[in-house]
Amino acid sequence: MNLFKKPMIFLAVAMLAIPVSGFSQYKFQVAPFWSYFKDLQRYEIGFSYILPAGEYSGVTQVRDGNNNYYGDTTIKRKLTGSQAFGASIGISVPFTGLGHISCLAMDVQLMISQYEWDDLNETYALGGNSFSKPSTPLNAVTQQVSLPIGISYHVGCDVIKTRRLPLGAAFGVGLIPQYNMTALEGVNNSYNGSSISVTPYAKAEFAFLFGICFKIRAMYTMGNVPLMDVNTNLGKLTDGPFSIGSTSNLSLSLILMPFSFSWHETDWYNTYDTYNRYDKLN
Repeated sequence: MNLFKKPMIFLAVAMLAIPVSGFSQYKFQVAPFWSYFKDLQRYEIGFSYILPAGEYSGVTQVRDGNNNYYGDTTIKRKLTGSQAFGASIGISVPFTGLGHISCLAMDVQLMISQYEWDDLNETYALGGNSFSKPSTPLNAVTQQVSLPIGISYHVGCDVIKTRRLPLGAAFGVGLIPQYNMTALEGVNNSYNGSSISVTPYAKAEFAFLFGICFKIRAMYTMGNVPLMDVNTNLGKLTDGPFSIGSTSNLSLSLILMPFSFSWHETDWYNTYDTYNRYDKLN
């Protein structure tokens, strides 16, 4: 985590400064910062497909070309998660206006996800520099509860809740405090693992109106997160201790703003909570 100390300090200072800047003005009226959390029209729910990456470190069986047991070795290898899905609820709260249809906002989400690590007991082929699937696979499932918090630049329809702008976009960075619970499938519960970590993230999203506001979001996070340590062999499944950890996650999400159907506008002479069609787009 040393690599991320400076970004974490920067974001912490920025977060503390948010309430002070909560009254910065757009070209339309801005409400007090904390009042936005009561605005249902800004809330969003999401469904994610996740591409997790990890690392296995520990004892692995070595087998020759005829699949005969040759011995054990300690090795590290990359893991790719499967069956990875998540759901979230969140809000983007404006705190500094940059133009009539653009702002800086604080993003807050509550996210729950689950993914599987398959074939942890793959065997190593002697002289082949490759791995083979075991006859009886050893799998693990990770469940994660996280709270991504960050700052992003927003432009377009969701900034001022307008139906006159069909599109929008956002780009941001932040931190993800997370709690991970990992368990081996079909093995005694004493081999469960848990961890609390904080990792940085970057995100980009595209918004469009189709009845309600939809968003397509990509979020990438990286950092070594320990998930599980198994300190003994598991009979015929594996010959010795091993550990697994997460190294990065890429989540692709479909976001819905369910209350955006009630976004409303007034006419050009009243610029409260509206896009003035006679203004020049910026």
